[in-house]
Amino acid sequence: MIWGKTPPNVFITGLNRFVPEQMNLLFNCADAGILISSNEGWGLSLTEAMMCGKPIIANVTGGMQDQMRFEDENGDWVKFTEEFGSNHFGKYKTCGEWAFPVFPNNMSLIGSVPTPYIFDDRADFRDAAAQIKAIYDLAPEERKRLGRSAREWTLSDEAMMTSTNMSKNVIKYIDQTFDTWIPRKSYDFIKIKELSAKQNKTVISL
Repeated sequence: MIWGKTPPNVFITGLNRFVPEQMNLLFNCADAGILISSNEGWGLSLTEAMMCGKPIIANVTGGMQDQMRFEDENGDWVKFTEEFGSNHFGKYKTCGEWAFPVFPNNMSLIGSVPTPYIFDDRADFRDAAAQIKAIYDLAPEERKRLGRSAREWTLSDEAMMTSTNMSKNVIKYIDQTFDTWIPRKSYDFIKIKELSAKQNKTVISL
């Protein structure tokens, strides 16, 4: 989606396929990038928008939170843990100046056997509209400044989003996997309650 100060204000593309050069042109024609999908793993279009020097509007879910660079109470980039796996409840509000977050207003828990749980965070379209308006109301110079800030951070060693840094990470964690690899057993017996004598006999006979 692209919007601007002069009509027509909004262009919505169909399911067209664009080559990288065309995508770069579209990003550079835009004032900002927006992605409010739910249970989003990363949201590559946000990264692409930031690399093109654009502020972003994003739903606070999945990897989009990383790209908004939320800060904890010490001013550090939030580190997610098993106890704190997502900021979708809005525990932390401060984020990179290039980011205009949309906190989800309802959530559901979905999943499967391979993926035990995924938070399906859904944004209210009115909250998204408010952030679009916030960027629309900025002076062009300020939008450009925020976009430059987005690009500078995306290229930084902290963000680790450049091809060089991502390659270093891949090498690091492949090496770590080889160094710490412990093969899984073919199967596990997990005892959840005492078995009767008859049940024990049946299990042994198997």
